[in-house]
Amino acid sequence: MDNKDFYNQLAASYDEMISFRSALERKRKSYKEVLRPEMKTAADLGCGTGLDSIALSQLGLKVTAFDPSHEMLKKAEANTIRAALKIDFHNHFIDRIPKSQTGKFNLVISSGNTFANIPKNLFDKSIKKCFDLLNKKGTLIIQILNYEKILKHKNRILNINETNDEIFVRFYDFEENKLFFNVLAFNKYHTRGNVTITTELFSYSKKDFEQSLAKAGFVKTEFSSNLLGDKFDPETSQDLFIKSFKN
Repeated sequence: MDNKDFYNQLAASYDEMISFRSALERKRKSYKEVLRPEMKTAADLGCGTGLDSIALSQLGLKVTAFDPSHEMLKKAEANTIRAALKIDFHNHFIDRIPKSQTGKFNLVISSGNTFANIPKNLFDKSIKKCFDLLNKKGTLIIQILNYEKILKHKNRILNINETNDEIFVRFYDFEENKLFFNVLAFNKYHTRGNVTITTELFSYSKKDFEQSLAKAGFVKTEFSSNLLGDKFDPETSQDLFIKSFKN
């Protein structure tokens, strides 16, 4: 399935699948630990249903959010209204964000494994767009799953989440030089009505980011296993967090 279509279809059940409320509390606590006083404006790239955007807005930042899925953006706008916040949402892929946004942000974030959904021919262009969006002394934070570990061990099951009525199974298919991400959803009382959707992911490594970030012009980059800066281990870490700085 085309990546945008995949997320358009997933949008209706996405918040239930990720347990949005508890995830929001965790995000807010984590960001509170790392935000600096000079960070007043933020761009959220691949905002999904608004999890990071809302967390940052609740912490006092002015947030502008971007996502290629119009259905995800509808959910994000509804979540923002419920939270009584003001966030500007725009329907764009990262590499197509208009030049009018250049240099507007102290902080650019891309969480939720967004970069794994970007095709290889657009990877460098998307990193460069992150650089362009930042103003002087701006900070970029990217979170992606640790694909070095995933590709080495090839464990198919990523996660299983259960709500009152639904079960969501996120799992991989490993093919030669390709990785596919699947979401199986079914009602626990009516399992015959299950639905599986699939899209291709792109397994970027620490080295891929190192090279592209330097090429884009970032002067310093730090790699960690979480937002708080704990050491990244390619063998054991679940996530790769990247923090890059612009002069």
